[in-house]
Amino acid sequence: MILLSLLMAAGLEGAAVIATDAVISVATSVIKISVFGLAGVVTAQVLAFALLIGAIALPGAFFAKAFVERMPLHIHTAILDAAVIAGGLVMISAAARALF
Repeated sequence: MILLSLLMAAGLEGAAVIATDAVISVATSVIKISVFGLAGVVTAQVLAFALLIGAIALPGAFFAKAFVERMPLHIHTAILDAAVIAGGLVMISAAARALF
């Protein structure tokens, strides 16, 4: 959520926000897998589960791309704004519950 707001504040819009977020997510995931793999935490079961999730998520990415290309830019921006606000509210409420 924070990354989306930073990308939008940097002036990215539409598919550029999604593409940049995806590239950053892939890069950080590769780094995480490398670190956990070197630490000996990544087992064959964990790797198989990760590949399964990736295989399931891949068609959704192409569906989302086609959906965003047909969507007006102001609608897409409003949806991303709503997602960032909702994520922020969830984080604030979780922090408030942890305090009390």
